[in-house]
Amino acid sequence: MEFRHALTYAAFGVRGSGKSTLLEHIAQEFLSGGCPVLDIFGSRDGEGLAWLRSPWVTENDKRVLLLHGDNTNVSSPWDSKPASKYTVDDLQRYDLVISASPLYSSIDVEYSQINKVIDEVYSRVVWRTPAYLLIREAANLLYSRMKVSSDQTLAKAQLTYFTREARHCGFSLGLDTQKLSSIDVDVRITFDYIFFKSLGIYGLPSDLSWLYSFYRPARLQRMPVDMFVLLTGRGSHGVGIFPYHDWHKQAGEDILKAVGVEVDHGELIVETKPARVVGDLQHAQMIQMRQDGFNYREISEALKVSKSTPWTHIHAHNEEVRRTGSCSRCRRAKSPLVDKIVGEGGGLPQDSIKTPTVRP
Repeated sequence: MEFRHALTYAAFGVRGSGKSTLLEHIAQEFLSGGCPVLDIFGSRDGEGLAWLRSPWVTENDKRVLLLHGDNTNVSSPWDSKPASKYTVDDLQRYDLVISASPLYSSIDVEYSQINKVIDEVYSRVVWRTPAYLLIREAANLLYSRMKVSSDQTLAKAQLTYFTREARHCGFSLGLDTQKLSSIDVDVRITFDYIFFKSLGIYGLPSDLSWLYSFYRPARLQRMPVDMFVLLTGRGSHGVGIFPYHDWHKQAGEDILKAVGVEVDHGELIVETKPARVVGDLQHAQMIQMRQDGFNYREISEALKVSKSTPWTHIHAHNEEVRRTGSCSRCRRAKSPLVDKIVGEGGGLPQDSIKTPTVRP
């Protein structure tokens, strides 16, 4: 197998079957070829942080960037930045970019803010070597897209589009999930390589049941962690093994302590919901735009909110600053304007202004 092309690799199997370790091994092949690796959506216990004790970091001095939540402070020997500040240019400066759940104050915050990382994929229109994007649980990608779309059908369509177009932007994808049937067939047909690990009670979906003519069900049900059955997009198949590395996170291990990363979560940010409940980050963006000289109409058009919403939030911000000395929403969003009064002029007609209902 070559690891110099933008292809999609998918691994399926029950918990503990070695799916993540296999995809990490593929990531190492890309690293050895000088390609950057972006690891996102690990388990809640932070398995992606185990890279920090791998030989690639401890011996080969690979450049590492940790992505974290906007309201989280990270202390470690490696560079870090909020996921909302990530750009595709970071793949030029770093060999390994890691986003792990313990670096976010909640799973909702992670799903919401990691969308910035996903959207940056489409910005990579010029590239010489592929980047490898490791998504440890494919369903998390769908949940993340649903944070910006209340329509599940639209979110699935975005997922299909992403897996199809990522290669054109120079990204190889590594996806894992427990059940092959949990991935829509429209997404599965984009896979170049499918690795079957121990499938347990789930078995193969009906459209791939023909593989039972070559492999005993008991073999697909249980196999050693360093073994796999491989199916290519062209229909070739076979059995293989890979070197199982020992730096992978162990169950129950305190990985933050093991790799020397300290995390401090600030106040929980209120997220913007698809139903147009304005979250803390969007509130802070309105305040910043007003400070930068935008009028209420320009702010409402840019952020796709009603015309009265910017007026409501800016007046509520100023009122709280006058009353308490700072804006609680800007503080959670870590806005530099947390204690600043911004311009209130150019108000809307009184009959178009509703009583402010901004949550403090």
